[in-house]
Amino acid sequence: MATLQNLRDESGITGIPSLPLPAEEIREHLDMILAGNEFCSSRRSSELLRHIVERALAGDTESLKERLLGVEIFHRRSDYDTSTDAIVRVTASDVRRRLSNFYSESSAQSMRITLPLGSYVPDFIPLAIREVPAGITQAKYPDSGPSRITTPVRAPGEPIVLPVEPRKSHPSHLTKPVALAFCLCILFALGAGWWLRDITHGRGFSKDDRDYAFYDDLLGSIGEKSKETQIALTNPHVLLYLGLNKAGPALGENPKDVPVPPDMAAVLNQTSNDNQANFPFHHFFVDTSNYTGFGEATAAFGVSRLLQATGRSAHLTGARFLNWDSARQEQLVILGAPHESAFVQSTLSAANFTIDYNSIHNAHPLPGEQVDYFKSGHGGMLEDYGLIWMTKSPSGTRVLVLAGLSSAGTAGVGEFFSDPERMRPVYKQLRALAKKGAFPESWQVLLKIETREYIPVQVSPVALRITEGN
Repeated sequence: MATLQNLRDESGITGIPSLPLPAEEIREHLDMILAGNEFCSSRRSSELLRHIVERALAGDTESLKERLLGVEIFHRRSDYDTSTDAIVRVTASDVRRRLSNFYSESSAQSMRITLPLGSYVPDFIPLAIREVPAGITQAKYPDSGPSRITTPVRAPGEPIVLPVEPRKSHPSHLTKPVALAFCLCILFALGAGWWLRDITHGRGFSKDDRDYAFYDDLLGSIGEKSKETQIALTNPHVLLYLGLNKAGPALGENPKDVPVPPDMAAVLNQTSNDNQANFPFHHFFVDTSNYTGFGEATAAFGVSRLLQATGRSAHLTGARFLNWDSARQEQLVILGAPHESAFVQSTLSAANFTIDYNSIHNAHPLPGEQVDYFKSGHGGMLEDYGLIWMTKSPSGTRVLVLAGLSSAGTAGVGEFFSDPERMRPVYKQLRALAKKGAFPESWQVLLKIETREYIPVQVSPVALRITEGN
């Protein structure tokens, strides 16, 4: 069995040059982040963020690998299987989300700590020009250096943030040629930043990339330009508990606005962090269109990145907008349990594995398989099950269903399907089961998902089938 020391020795830990931002200032900024609302509620994400920042500041960035982090932070065995235990990847994703939320609420910061996608090495980004003491030359970082302190680089969808110099009290004396040269330098710097980011973070994958080539068989025509593809999020029914300063409709007058009895309001107020709870009137508002599960949103993000990596594209929609017209004309990726959508229930024919409210039924169990797979809780863990189901609509268009019995289960299914390392062995098994030379068009994969604190930490295949029509 590999030891932690062996893992460290193999990594060849190296140092990094001195930092333009003082390490103590970075630590103070980190303390402020961890004390905020976004991180104080998650011990695991806080521990991971502090660990990777301290290691980066110490020059120990080569140890910021998934396996080492799993051993040191989450107490996994040094030979644990990272392809089935995704705790590091899941927690890193949660850290990115919490950092994004922190900076959206606290925009007036002199610096920013980010965790690039696909990396566990943080970036420290100064948001204003700093005076460099005389005699000190700003360190230059090689492209291969894993830890970086950079000028702001715009990520896709992120507004450009340029260093701001203090305004001078005297008027500017820049001539037009000098001003033009200054502008060209800024454009060159931004272009170089994009080029450097592509090198350090990895360029977009092409469709011919070996890691993703087998998805051509799995996805078929989904995401291809010949037909539109829609990623459909479920729209579960949500009860919003709100306080009002005046009475709303009486019970029965409006089916989407239900008065809450005073005794129930007293119970609900004890767990509410909504300042409206102190209002004199309390109502439930029924909403069937504006919300979706966090797991479904996480799965949509993973599928979108997968489609981008394979040169494909799709649009986002809600399951409530699905109808026969869309099924005839568009390829569909449906996220979340089919029982959440009446259209899905009426459109997709029953296959070997079917999803109910709290179980997945196995119509034809093979030796060693169960008839029903139920979600169950034990300790702080939830054992969930989910499906990857590729099928066809009655009109022949492709339909991919990624669903767990819970929202966290759906996140695990989406993460598993979008990860080529974990999906490749499943692909090989499906190809081996096919009776003909061509890859099957309709198939199912049953997954077991173990979740903690509503986050999938381990996903493993349980069974698979080539379904009717192949």
